[in-house]
Amino acid sequence: MPKTGKQIGAGQVYTFTVETDASGRTRATDVQPVVLATDVTPSPRKGPSFWQMVLQRGPRLLVIPAFGFIVVAIGSIQPLSVNWLTIYGIASVACFCGYGLDKRAAAHKEWRVSETILLLIGLVGGWPGAIVGQEVFRHKTQKPAFRALFWMSVAINMAAFVQINVFSPG
Repeated sequence: MPKTGKQIGAGQVYTFTVETDASGRTRATDVQPVVLATDVTPSPRKGPSFWQMVLQRGPRLLVIPAFGFIVVAIGSIQPLSVNWLTIYGIASVACFCGYGLDKRAAAHKEWRVSETILLLIGLVGGWPGAIVGQEVFRHKTQKPAFRALFWMSVAINMAAFVQINVFSPG
């Protein structure tokens, strides 16, 4: 029989069948490596684990609880209108949905949601939903120009919130 070019690795365990050829010599046939439990490597993960992602992307996500702290701090000084919760809640849901729709449209090569619309919804209070949408859908996280405008809109919104609720006569 011709050789198949396979080599036996040193230290590897094999099973085989012993046969005698026409010359009376014994030889191994049906040679198969034995896979030991220690040889089995887990299949690679498709991406980082949840905790790796939180550590990697954590600073972006921490802006939301930081803003919550600002809201609580201002609320402890003076009463805040419930309308703020409504505005931020509705805008955040709309922005989250916008990111999801845009991601889907990008994948299917369909009509896209304008970046300007996403930024404007974020500017009026939807930025918490935008941050969550960016992380959940892994969308709009790589384009530097958009990211810069997005974070500027977050800063402007937070500054406006503080200005309206602390420094405006009221």
